[in-house]
Amino acid sequence: MTLRRHLLRELAYLVILGTPLALFFLVAMPRSNAVRLLKALTPVRVNHTAFNQVESLANRYGGYAACVGDNCLFQFQNEWLHRLHLAPRTEFTVMLQRAGSPGDPGGGTVGAMDMAMLVSADSGQDGSPGGAIASALVFDRSEVGPDGPDGAYQASITFEADGRPDRTVVMLTPGATARQRTRAREFAMGCLTRLGGCKTSHDLLPSVWQGVNRIQSVGLLPFNNSLTAALTPATIPSSPPAPLVTN
Repeated sequence: MTLRRHLLRELAYLVILGTPLALFFLVAMPRSNAVRLLKALTPVRVNHTAFNQVESLANRYGGYAACVGDNCLFQFQNEWLHRLHLAPRTEFTVMLQRAGSPGDPGGGTVGAMDMAMLVSADSGQDGSPGGAIASALVFDRSEVGPDGPDGAYQASITFEADGRPDRTVVMLTPGATARQRTRAREFAMGCLTRLGGCKTSHDLLPSVWQGVNRIQSVGLLPFNNSLTAALTPATIPSSPPAPLVTN
């Protein structure tokens, strides 16, 4: 009986100490992998990097990544913080698209690389989807349409009526410098582990605000609540909306 009590006591200690530790790793893993991915994507250049390299990269991220046809999608969520009602749902997604054919040398090249971080409200009691609380999107394209930016790097920031910045959109052209690309990709991955979550687009992508010359307040454009849907080939515009903030 004494041995049994001792074993039960040891088991209780393991549960008490192990549960928070396991929860810590569950919460921290998406952020850790997202940071690792951004570092791995640093040398990736639209129109230059072989798409086979992206497919090989996706294989190293298990359930966080999937390649289907000419697209590779990486997605990281604060699933456990959201489940425990400690933060609103927050997602970071990267979509890379192939230019050319899988039969081309290197499996073609990277034709587009788009990144987004979205904070969304929970669904309503009637099942209606929750709206976006804040979002930051970066479009890096091989070609720029007639409505694209005149320069190599431009951004737009929209505000709510109370002055809260809730959406940031960055557009990169083939002429963007390495420094501009680095700035555009400096997402605040701490939003994936922050208690209470991030509330504004400034929180999600603060680097874009550095050195901004002009900010124009406009009404919020409609934005799909599903980050995955927002970065699918069917919904990614060939030319993102014209910028309102020029840097």
